[in-house]
This record gives sequence, structure tokens and C-alpha cells, in this order.
Amino acid sequence: MLITIDQSSFLSALQTAQRGSSSQSTLPILAGIKIEAKKDGFLILQGTDLELSIKVTCAASVEQEGATVIPGKLIVDIVKFMPQGAVSIESVEGKNDVEIKSAKASFKLKGMAPEDFPTFPTVEEKKKTTLEGRQLIEMIKCTIKAISRDETRPVLTGAMLKVENKNLLMVATDSYRLAVKTMSVKTKKLDDMSLLIPYRAIEETQKLLAEERGKIEITSDDNLMRVSSGEKELVTRLIEGQYPDYKQLIPKETKTGAEVVKEELIDAIKRVSLMAQKNMSIKISVEDDGIRVQAATQGIGEASELVKAKVKGANLSEIAFNAQFLVDGLQAMTGEKARLEFTGAVNPGLIKSTSKEDYLYLLMPIRIS
Repeated sequence: MLITIDQSSFLSALQTAQRGSSSQSTLPILAGIKIEAKKDGFLILQGTDLELSIKVTCAASVEQEGATVIPGKLIVDIVKFMPQGAVSIESVEGKNDVEIKSAKASFKLKGMAPEDFPTFPTVEEKKKTTLEGRQLIEMIKCTIKAISRDETRPVLTGAMLKVENKNLLMVATDSYRLAVKTMSVKTKKLDDMSLLIPYRAIEETQKLLAEERGKIEITSDDNLMRVSSGEKELVTRLIEGQYPDYKQLIPKETKTGAEVVKEELIDAIKRVSLMAQKNMSIKISVEDDGIRVQAATQGIGEASELVKAKVKGANLSEIAFNAQFLVDGLQAMTGEKARLEFTGAVNPGLIKSTSKEDYLYLLMPIRIS
């Protein structure tokens, strides 16, 4: 193998592929990145932990084809500190070792056999949809905080991506809160699907598509899902099981509604919650002219702040929430204003978008002793 590639392009591709690799596995090869040079002028890099796999393709000047597997963290660190400009990678035929050179530096690395690296998973195209990368990013941003990290309930440790009424929606819940984001997708092909995507795959997809401005493709079969954006590809194993019927948690009617400037309420919660030092519990009251946020810690002190709001329905005397969970729900939504809805002090509270009915965040109250 003999190739020349731009340092910044190579580093970006390596960092992307490394996110699929595993430093915790007992198999050393899974901590590596497979590098394969093709005669058509492309370099293919792969990383995998057997549950999630990432492949990235980048342009390179290929004089001689070849493949090897190099320790992922080490090669990323080496290329990161190389000067900008051309980087050459050369391996001796029949060996897996490589020499990496820049204008000033030279490194010789022990490689591993590429044939021992797991084959990149093939996803049978049973279901398929195409959408803008920014749309999937927004769906993830709105729901990722509500994904459970409790492994005792595996179905809640991921987000559900579902096609419903010709819309694409993402749902996540940790049983304390529920986030639902709906997107209208303009595409000719929108197959019915209901996929349970693990948290790590959701997180890595968010990073993978962070700078994506074009269309992406999602395909799936019974066990795997693939997200492809052309030169980048992620394949993950799906979570098995039945996702809970989240719709039965959403109140059909509400007694109290308050429309508020989102950032004003967030700032008030952050200030007042400084006095909620034991369990991050704050109390919300809905009054004629706004939402009152209160917190107190015995022996420390108390705080109260009134945030102006447009109130409809009955006043609400007091309901307690986890302050950080409440902030998470407000920060996830787009738009300047949020609508808060309540049915009583012991029932879940709702946060909705005021601009369009595309976001819902349900939060369970904390019992007030």
C-alpha cells in the first residue's frame, strides 16, 4: 500500500471511524481502524465494536492498493500532531506494518491482519426512507436527554424511530419523562417502520451528521439499521422488544395553560434551583399574571421568581419537578416561546411548541412531602 492524503482530511476520517471502535473489548483488533486503499483514488476507513460499525470514505492519491489495521487511538494522536499538508502511508507487501510520513516526521507502526477485522455488516433493505440530515439531527436533539440509561429495562435504553401518518417521529422515555418529536418528510419513499435504536447509535449518529447539509438514507431489516450520507455510513444492531404505549401517558385534556418566553423561564429555573440543593426539586405555581418558580432547602434558604406568562384556565397552586429535567425539555425545543400545560399537582406536566404541533415533552411531578 502506498498513498498520499491531506493531513486534515485524513484526521477527520480517522476520528469518524474511531468512534465505531472499542477500547474496552478483549479483542485487540476491535481497538483498531481498518484502512483500505483502492486504486480508484479512495481510502476506506472502518471501526467497529460488533454492535455498532462506522465506515468513512475519503479521496486520496493511491499509487498502490492495500489494507491494514492500525491501533485507532495511536494513529489519531499521531496524525493530529502532524503539520498540515501531505501525509504519506506506506506498507511493505506481505506485511501489515506501516510507515507514516509528513514533511518533518516519520512513524513506523505495527499493524494487524486486515482479514481478521470483522466484515462490515450488510443491511437487507426491507424498510427505507430518505430525509434531510438536519431533520434527523433535530429529532435527536429533542429526544436524546429522555433516553434511559437503566439497563434493567433494555427497551427504554434507546429511542424509537417510527413512521406514522406519513410523518417520521422519534420517541424517548426514561419513565420519568417522555419526549416526542414529529417531522414531516418530503420523500416519495417512506416505508412503515418502527425501530428501537440504542443510545450509543443515537449519540454517534448525531456526531456523524453534525456537519451534514444534504439528504441521508435510513434502511433497516429485522436486526440492523443503516444511516448513510454518501461518504459516511453507520450500521447498528437494533434493540429487541416492544416499546411501551407512550400515548396512554399523554393527558387528553388540560386545566391550566401558560405561554411563556422559553429563555426567561429557563434562566429563572437555573437561578431559583441554586436553593434546591438536596434533590434539585423546584415548585411551579401558575398565577393570573405568570409562572412562579420556587425552591427551598432547610437550613440554607429559599428563592422565588415570577416569570411573565399568558395564562389560560384555572390557576395551579403548586406542582414540583426535577429542575434539570424541566430545563432539558425547554432547551430541546425550537422557537422563542413554550406552552406549559397542567391537569393538577399529581399529574404529568406538558411542554409543547407554540409555533407548530411537532414537539411534546411530558414530565412526571415529584411528590411534595
